[in-house]
Amino acid sequence: MLAGGLTDQSILDLPEDQRPEVINDRGRQMKAKPIQRLCEDHGMPQLFARPRTPNDNPFIEAAFSTVKRAPEHPGRFLDDDQAIAYFKGYFAWYDTEHYHSGIDGVTPQQAHDGQRQIIVDQRRTKKLAQRRRRREANQKQKTGPRKTNNQNITMPAFRVA
Repeated sequence: MLAGGLTDQSILDLPEDQRPEVINDRGRQMKAKPIQRLCEDHGMPQLFARPRTPNDNPFIEAAFSTVKRAPEHPGRFLDDDQAIAYFKGYFAWYDTEHYHSGIDGVTPQQAHDGQRQIIVDQRRTKKLAQRRRRREANQKQKTGPRKTNNQNITMPAFRVA
């Protein structure tokens, strides 16, 4: 059984042009024999990104960055069980608590449940109301009591030469 619930046979049952491609960086782990054998055994071509070009695959780079910055990331996993346990919690956090800029700052769960537009509209309403309150407060400051030259203000003396 492979990650994501794919079985060995289900990949091999796909036509060759529909089998997933594995795109790796050129790190030692990805060039190792076990990974090469895994790809060969499942009929998946293993492709390598160009050296020193992380922008070739920006989506996975962004995903790695998000994983590394997530709360409680251990930095390094001691074994497979620790990694599996971490990612079970990570996916729950990512889907239900992590706000995504690409979907208007809501969680995927909120977007999936149809709450996205409601939340965006509520934020917009609050923002406009706050902007109006701030504008009114600023106007009150401008129209407050003013001192003029004849209200106990000493004007500097000018010398005429």
